[in-house]
Parts: sequence; C-alpha cells; structure tokens
Amino acid sequence: MTTNKLEELLKKHFKFDTFKSQLQEEAIIQISKRDDDVLVSMPTGSGKSLCYQLPALLHSDKVTLVFSPLLALIKDQIDHLTALKIKAASLNSKTLAAERAAILTDLKTNSPTTRLLYVTPEQAATQTFKDLFSNIVKRDRVAYIVVDEAHCVSEWGHDFRPDYLKLGVLRDGNKVPVIALTATAGAEVIKDIVGSLRLSSTYKTFRTSCFRRNLFYDVYYQNLLDSPYEHLKAFIKNCLNSQDDLLSKENKPCGIIYCRTREQTEVVAFKLCEMGIKSLCYHAGLKHKERLEYQESWQKGDYPVICATISFGMGVDKASVRFVVHWGVPKDPASFYQESGRAGRDGRASKCRIYYNRTDRRAIEFHLAHDLAKAKHKESRKVKAQNAIKAFTKMVEYCETAKECRHRLFSNHFGEPPPDCRNRCDICRNRKEVEERAHNFLMKCIQFSETSTTVDVDFSDLYEGGRKGIADNYKAYCDDDGSNSSCNSFEMEQKAKKQSTDLIKKQFALRKNSQDVSNDTINQLFSKRARVIAASATSNKVNGLTLPTREQYLSKLVEVIAENYAECCKNPEFDEKDLTECAADLEYSCFTATTTVTVYRSHCAKIISAVKNKTQEKELYSSLASYVPKPPKNETLSDLFRNIKKQQMASSSSSTTSSDTDESSGAKFEGFKSAKQLLAGPPKNLPKGQTTVTSFFKRASEEEDAGGETPPYDRPNNLKSLFGDESEPERTPKATEEPMAMTPNEPEEVPDSDFTSFKIKSSAPESVTFERGELNNEYKNPDLPVASVAREEAKRKVEEDDSVQAEKKHKMSDSEIDAIIMNKRRDKKSNEKPAPKMKKTEVGLLVVKLLTPAYAERRFDSRDTFKTTARNISHALLHKDEAEIKQFVKKFLRNNQKITAGTTV
Repeated sequence: MTTNKLEELLKKHFKFDTFKSQLQEEAIIQISKRDDDVLVSMPTGSGKSLCYQLPALLHSDKVTLVFSPLLALIKDQIDHLTALKIKAASLNSKTLAAERAAILTDLKTNSPTTRLLYVTPEQAATQTFKDLFSNIVKRDRVAYIVVDEAHCVSEWGHDFRPDYLKLGVLRDGNKVPVIALTATAGAEVIKDIVGSLRLSSTYKTFRTSCFRRNLFYDVYYQNLLDSPYEHLKAFIKNCLNSQDDLLSKENKPCGIIYCRTREQTEVVAFKLCEMGIKSLCYHAGLKHKERLEYQESWQKGDYPVICATISFGMGVDKASVRFVVHWGVPKDPASFYQESGRAGRDGRASKCRIYYNRTDRRAIEFHLAHDLAKAKHKESRKVKAQNAIKAFTKMVEYCETAKECRHRLFSNHFGEPPPDCRNRCDICRNRKEVEERAHNFLMKCIQFSETSTTVDVDFSDLYEGGRKGIADNYKAYCDDDGSNSSCNSFEMEQKAKKQSTDLIKKQFALRKNSQDVSNDTINQLFSKRARVIAASATSNKVNGLTLPTREQYLSKLVEVIAENYAECCKNPEFDEKDLTECAADLEYSCFTATTTVTVYRSHCAKIISAVKNKTQEKELYSSLASYVPKPPKNETLSDLFRNIKKQQMASSSSSTTSSDTDESSGAKFEGFKSAKQLLAGPPKNLPKGQTTVTSFFKRASEEEDAGGETPPYDRPNNLKSLFGDESEPERTPKATEEPMAMTPNEPEEVPDSDFTSFKIKSSAPESVTFERGELNNEYKNPDLPVASVAREEAKRKVEEDDSVQAEKKHKMSDSEIDAIIMNKRRDKKSNEKPAPKMKKTEVGLLVVKLLTPAYAERRFDSRDTFKTTARNISHALLHKDEAEIKQFVKKFLRNNQKITAGTTV
C-alpha cells in the first residue's frame, strides 16, 4: 500500500490532506500490510483512532472488530464515523433487539456492509458473540481485532473490567492481526498488554514522546487561598477568554474539572453556576440518559464547563478543551497524564492545574491501605496494591514539593529522557515562588496533622519541642526493655484510666438496660387502655413497632372512616364506638399480615388512601358497608345511652328521608355535614315532637286527656322508679286535679342529659331552651336598654305575622319575646362556621410548596438550608390560616434574596 493511495483515502473519507505526524503514517502503513501485530502508544489527541479506522476501509469484504471499554466512547466514535458516511455499529447491553438482529444478519453474509463493529468486553464473553466470531473467522471475514484503551488490562485489571483480560482467547485458532492502542504505556504496562493480549513475539511498536509542549502544568493549595472558588472562577475566565469571536459554538473554548467524589462534582458545578459560569456535573450516579444529555450539551458548546469524576472523557474527541482542573490529588501519574492530556488536542496552548488539599489525600490513602489489607492473602493483588501506593506517593510528592520540572513526572513514569520544558510548568517558570508556596502549605498543615512525607520541620520554637520533644524525652528516659519503674508507673496509670473508662461504659449500659425495662413496663400499663387489638403483643409480633405508633395509625383510620361514613352513608346507624371498632379491625389486619415496621406502615397507608379515594368518589368503603357492630359482653349504662342515641339517629334519618327526600324527583340525602357532627350525635335543635334522652326518663302517659294537654308528672325520685320498678307505686294524677300553670318568672327546672341547660315552661304552646349563663347574665333584668329594644322589635314582627296571631289568642309576655330573641341569636351563632384550622402536615406541605420556586432559583445555599428553613417556618405558623402563611412566606422571600444557614425566620 503506497503513501499516495493512503492519502487519497484519507482525503476522501476523513477530509484530511495529510497525516497528523510521521509516526502516525508509519503505523498506518504497517497495519495495512496485515503481516503482524501492532502496539501503538501515542498521547491523547495524536490520532490513534485513525490508525485502525483507515486500514479498515481497505478491506471491503471484511469487518474490523473494535473492543472499547466505555459506552460513551463507543457512541462518540460511531457518531463521528456516521457523519463521515462510514457504516459502523455496536453490540452492547443497550443495543435494541431489532438492531442486534440486523447486525448479526449482515455479518453472516458473504460481503458484510459493516466496516467497523464496536463491542464491549462484557459482550465478547457472551455465547452469542462467541458463535458469531467463530462463524466470521471461519469464513475469513475479520480484517483486524482492535483493542482500544489497552492499558485497561494493566492499570485497572480485576478491579475495573475483568472481561478485558479474557480478550486474549480470541487469538486461539486464527491468525487475525491484533492492534493494541493506548496513551499511557509505561514499561510495566506494555509488558502486561503483550502478555494479556498474546501479541506475537515479532509485534511492532510505535511510540511517541509523552512530552506535550502546548500544555502548562501548575499546582495551587486550597488552604492558602482566601476563596478557592473565586480563584477557580478567575482561572476559568482567563482560559475561556477567546479573542476569536468568529468561532462556532462547538469550537469555542471549554474545560473539564475532575473531582474525586460525586458530591464534589455537584458542589463545584453549583458554586460555578452561582458565580455566573454555566456548568454541568457528570458522574455514575446519574441516569444513563442524563449522562448522555450532559455530555452532548458540553460537546455542542451549550455549557463551557463540566465537573465530572474520572469516568468522563475517555476517548471524548473535543479539540477546544483549554483547561483541565483536578479538584484534589489524582491517584497516579498514568491517570493524571491521560486526564490532563484531554486539553489542547488541537495543539494550541492549554493549562492543567491541580487544586491540592490534604482531605482528599487522606481519603485516598485510607482506601489504598484498605485494599492492601484485603489483599494480604493473595500475592498478586498485594503487589498490585503496593504498586498503587507507590504511584500515589509520587503524586503526593509532585504536589507538595518543588524539586523538579512537572513534566518529568511523566517522562520518569514512561521511561523517557527528561523533556526540554522551557517554562511550560510553574517550577521551570519561577521555582522560588513555587518553593515558597509549598513551604507555606506545609507549615500551615503541621498545626493540624502530621505529614506522611519526609519533611524536615524544626520544633525548637515550640514549648519543650512540642509533642515530638516530649515523646523523645520519654523514650530517652525509659530503658530499651521498658524496665524503668517510672515508665512502668506510667503504663500502670494508663491501664487504670482504661479500667475506669470500661467501668463507666458498663454502668451506662446497665442504666440503658434498666431504662428499656421501665419502658416495657410503661407499655404494658398503657396496653390495658389501648384501643388497638392485641396491644400487648405489639413488639413481639413486629420487631421495632411500638404501641404509640399503632395508636397513631388507628386515630388516622378512625378519622378517614368517619369522614367516609358521614359523606357517603344515606341512613347513618353507627356511632363513634362502632366506627372506632371498624377502624381497629382494619388496623389489626395490617398488624397480623406483616412482620416488619416498613411493611406495616405501607399497608396502613394503602388503606387510608383507599378510604380517601372512596370518599372523593362518594362511595361507602367496603369494610363499612359489610361491618356488623359487635354486641357488648356486659351491657352497662353507657351501652344503654349508646343504643338510645343510635335509635335517635335512625329515627332522625328516617323522618328526614320520608319528609325531605323524594327519590323519584332525584333528591339526595345530604346527611351530616362532617364527621364531627356524626360522632356528636343528632343536632340539638330537634324538630317539634322529636324524642330526646331527657324525655326517655320522663314517664309520660301514653293516653292524653280530652283537652289535648298532657298532665304533668313528678320526676323520678330514685333509680328504681326511673326504670319502672314495680316495688314502688307509680303516682297518677287525680281526675279533679288541674294542670299546674307556670308563670314566666317561676320556671320549672327539668334535668337534661348533660345537666348544662334547662327548659322554661310557660303558657306558650312551645318550650324554649336557654343556656343557663345566657339567661342569668343577659336577660335577668328585662329593663336593660338592649333587651327592651330587642323585645320591642321582636314584638312588632310577631304581631305582623297573621299566622302567629291566629295561633296565639293572647298578648305575648316579655318572657316569650325574650325566648324568641334568644333562639334567633343561637341559630345565628350555630350557623357561623369557625375558620378552618390547618393540620400540622398541611402547614408543612404548604410552606414547602411556597418555598420550592425559590429553591429552584438557587436562592438557598444548600438542600439542608432549604429543609431547615421550611421546618422553622412551619413550626412558627402552626396556628395560622392559609392566607397568613402565604403572606408571611411572601414577605420572608422578599426580604431575603439569598437564604443561608444563618438566615433568621
């Protein structure tokens, strides 16, 4: 294959006039021959992908298999080839069934149209791919086996992608040439690649120098900066300040900020957005669709900065990256070289910076030590963990000292001669300034923690040499074997302190156990008066479930059941106790069907939601429709009262149905207005002739005299006469005895069921009930001006009413007018509904709803501040109505444009 032929294909398919470098051209020529395996080691952005993509087009009847580690990398490569009208496809876990079937059908033909097939290492381990590979190799339809990012077999190995190590089995039984490509190929890495992929002994290597002159490296320390985020903002603006305004949005300068954790990516992106720099976060915690969307937004230029973990960027081809920041220390020189190498792919000057801090360093050291402890029984993993610790130590030395050029970190790692830096790092540009900055950093860190690196620190200025001086004196004073009596006494003192500490812990444990016992005793006492069924077995049946929790759920069930019954029952027959027992049965069904607290809560919540839905649909809940009240075991006086009230409810509903409801005309029974009215029983203002509890105890005669008046009877004197005991004769009026007439000023007090009111019997045909306090306070003196005016007004209206005049043959007395006025006032008072009070949960939901727009506008500095503010406002407005709450929150947001942890409510 001649150079002219390759350049012709290069221009036709990839729109390039010449190759990027002489080494790239030589590698492509060697690969095109298909004589031997090839290892290509080039820096990021030097054109490694073209080394196998161009030769793949030379074989029109064969397909090139490319094994790539990341779906994002595969998508980027396929999109690039599709734009160039080169047919490429992928087999991975996200490939749809129809697309997979089409790919397999095409590859099984004699002349497949797919030039490049990208496969993940996990897909290569499936039986479907193994059968496909065997088929196309047998028919000689494979041009090359390409392993992209080949350093994965060495750098991450078992911990990253175990199936990467199994790609060597593809060499069995065939002579298809293997192309391995990587950007981080040190001596040990190359050795692992050759061994894992089973490259032939005569494989060809193409390597370039790791030194990239267009990249500038420096290090800054976060604890020396007054405001690290402001410093980062200034650095970003300096890098993104482009003089070329004619650049398209995709080609405008951009940058990457690598963070150690997912939380750091979100925090840094949020801070930059607050300061006016559009930023996105990218990490494995996001959904697959979100990651792709954020990556495309960054590549299109919609967002110039992306804050990401190390999972981002592998193989992402964007030439206009002007800076790469590491917000913390990288884990090893190889990954640092690859991640920072994503800047300046177009050859223009770019910057690579580390914002170093000891917190990230200690976190990584902890994980490395943990990995080493886990690998102590496996020699291979132990060696790997030790190598990781050595590599990280180099990075710590790179950040905390200013000994040599920054670029020498990479040349030493890859076994190359020292580079000709020429001021392409902060040390070579101004060594003295960098050394002073590193010294200040170390001095500031000493007062917090000891350094793990070897640093000569002078403790002579500290009192007695500081902790180190005291330790040295103690060591010198003691003998080598520790036999000195003073040392032994010191050890005995420490042992005594330990014994005292253990004793205190033991006493606290005993107190805790005794407290638990007392709590159990309290629960047993409360279980005797609990409303739930099987209260004493609560903690035994469901571990962690408490009796108060069950009572709370029962109260909520009673509430929703009562609401449903009041709204949907046409003929109410149940009272409060019946509804409570029905709710207790529902709660008990949840209690017996579960063994965990979570499932119990879930079952109760489902029932509550179902009852509420039925109430909204105006349908009676099934358990209420089929519920049969339980007969009392031993009927008591309270049970007797319950039966009487239930009879009143039944008679009230039946009279209302017969008089006010006409089913043929479509009228509906409205029932009681709320559950509270239902549980309270029938209304006080009963129609004329309605039976009351008081009238039950009055032994009225069933026979009326000829004049239509009911003779009065004496009240019962004791409990036996109350229930009609035959032992005490019943008093009957004499035939000659006249009914006693009562004057308005001499009322007869008749006990009522609750003994809070009495009736006044007058010559008027109706009896009017007065509240005791109202009569004594307001109408005791009928000569009061207000009472006189009201009496005259009422008298005028009564006299104008012909029907009343017909009924009342005599002139109305003052007491009768007072009664009419009192009834009107009481009716007006009963019709006035109090302002609805919001529940605690409703207040909280309303406050969160009102604060959410401000949270979406990023006016809260954190999520915790939003929660704390909402909680404080909710507690402060518990007894306020909806209008007051809205007004308060509106005023609070108007007075506080920025809400921080110190903002007062």
